[in-house]
Amino acid sequence: MHIGIVCKVIDNFGDAGFSLRLAKALASNGHSVDLFHDHSATFSALYPTHDIDRLTLIDATQAAIEDTAVRAPDLILEPFGTSSEQTRFRFDVALKRNCPGVPWLLIDYLSSEKWVESFHLSTSVDPGTGHMTTFFYPGFTEKTGGLIHCDYPRHLLDCPPQAKKTGLDIFIFAYSNAPVRELVYACNSTNEREHTIRIGLAGNGMALKAQDCAKLLPFVPQSQFDELLAQHDVLFVRGEDSFVRAQLAGKPLIWQIYPTEDNAHAEKLTCFYELYAEGLDADCKVALWNCWLAWNGIDTEADFGEIWIALLPHLPELQTHAMGWQTRLLNGRELVKEVLTWCRLQTPTLLEKPDL
Repeated sequence: MHIGIVCKVIDNFGDAGFSLRLAKALASNGHSVDLFHDHSATFSALYPTHDIDRLTLIDATQAAIEDTAVRAPDLILEPFGTSSEQTRFRFDVALKRNCPGVPWLLIDYLSSEKWVESFHLSTSVDPGTGHMTTFFYPGFTEKTGGLIHCDYPRHLLDCPPQAKKTGLDIFIFAYSNAPVRELVYACNSTNEREHTIRIGLAGNGMALKAQDCAKLLPFVPQSQFDELLAQHDVLFVRGEDSFVRAQLAGKPLIWQIYPTEDNAHAEKLTCFYELYAEGLDADCKVALWNCWLAWNGIDTEADFGEIWIALLPHLPELQTHAMGWQTRLLNGRELVKEVLTWCRLQTPTLLEKPDL
């Protein structure tokens, strides 16, 4: 099957990261994939090797998308299509105009809110083009489209437990408003007394001091990201793609959700936490939630350093819980499989069934 993916890059590594991961998984399953995008620099950083034969990256700002000679795909996927109005170059409209009969699946943002179960696989007609779009919602339950986990490296799941090591390795990938400096100060102080904590900062331009227990991590391609997470004990992640990969890694995590002007992100954060934290001891659940709130700037009066110190005694329980959550996700719905299943259920086109 020939599949087109439309990626309009709004949040750099979030939009591009998910779209590229989806494209690579589909291509690895034997499908021919064209990934249309509008930000070459981001994709070059995430995918520098271009080593998957069936995957083609197309910069829509340079290509002749309006050219009717462009081969029409059998299926078009549009991750995060609700962000279309934020882009100046609407190449999705051109594709809809040129491919009026092609099934179009809009894969929306990941959410644990209950309403997504009701809207999953609902449809809408574009008044401008007459094109019907189906809305696909990723999620954590059997009534959603699931998560991409078919590409998680098997050797990271099958590897034997590491020998007991000293200290704690923390991974941080955060937006600029996260209280990273407070965390570094707190870890510096605990290192002086009883702990050995090492912090790796990814994508953060914070200036470091000689006494800091932190170092800047070099950027790695997406193909090496799971390996990077596996080297750390606690994962501070942001957005959507790194958030999901941290869960698949089976490590304690602190999530910084993408902030919205209407503060809708606070409700989304709460909905996921209620699902994720089910089964935790009451004190552990409160300590982790306090950490999530402060890291997201929702409880702005709290000192993050103190909240982090209060969380440390609960890390063994959080590690066990994270491994159980990892198993739940890997046994749950797989997004790529669900997309392909939906496509097979659509009305065949004349190209696919010339005898009709």
